[in-house]
Amino acid sequence: MDLGLNGRRAIVTGASKGIGRATAHLLAAEGVSLVLCAREQGPLNEVRDELAELTSVVAVCADVMDRESSAALREAAVASFGGVDIVVNNAGGGGSALKNFDEDEWHDLYTLNVTSALRLTMECMPLMVDQRWGRVVNVGSTMSRHADPRFGPYGAAKAALLHVTRNLAQAYSRDGVLTNCVLPGLTRTSSVLGGYAAAAAATGRTEDDIERRMMERQPIAIGRVGEPEEVAAMIVFLCSERASWVTGADVAVDGGTLTDL
Repeated sequence: MDLGLNGRRAIVTGASKGIGRATAHLLAAEGVSLVLCAREQGPLNEVRDELAELTSVVAVCADVMDRESSAALREAAVASFGGVDIVVNNAGGGGSALKNFDEDEWHDLYTLNVTSALRLTMECMPLMVDQRWGRVVNVGSTMSRHADPRFGPYGAAKAALLHVTRNLAQAYSRDGVLTNCVLPGLTRTSSVLGGYAAAAAATGRTEDDIERRMMERQPIAIGRVGEPEEVAAMIVFLCSERASWVTGADVAVDGGTLTDL
């Protein structure tokens, strides 16, 4: 299937690992020019070098928590490729359990998971509106629709990101800019694997045991954890011409974790 993405220009945050890295690879394979953003220069450069034979790639080392990062990413896309067609807001992260409430952490996680995505989107929105074509894909979580006190601030932030997604869709879809949110379930990213390792060290269990217990607490219909490439495939579809009548949607890519209608 031709996704109609060849020649498009995308910004992908959190692009040095996990879902962001997988998304960058799939977009590059479709002929999309890329501005990639992550906080660590070394891993970011690795992705840039991996993709250099497939497409044009610019690596911008920045923290999306920094207000200046959004303008820097837009400017990099304009300077290198003449504009922006696609924004993939993948940067994000979790925090403590609800019982360990810390107000500063809640503020920081909201900024990381919600405000940074909206800021970058609004920085690029005038360019996409002017050309009457754009795609924004926010990477949320099944935790936005499934309350779990172990992930209190993270789930609350991702729920807010859903609301932001729908607001953007209502405001800009008539201008040709479609906004959607992907909700990954438990996915074998480096952050998840790091969580397994920390939990295993703290409890004396194996990492396989930790994953099994996670799946027992929130069963997955398919019976296994997801891979970053499986989530990335949905992100890339939503970036494409083939998703021309999809906007304001939250799409679970979770192996059948969410069971509510």
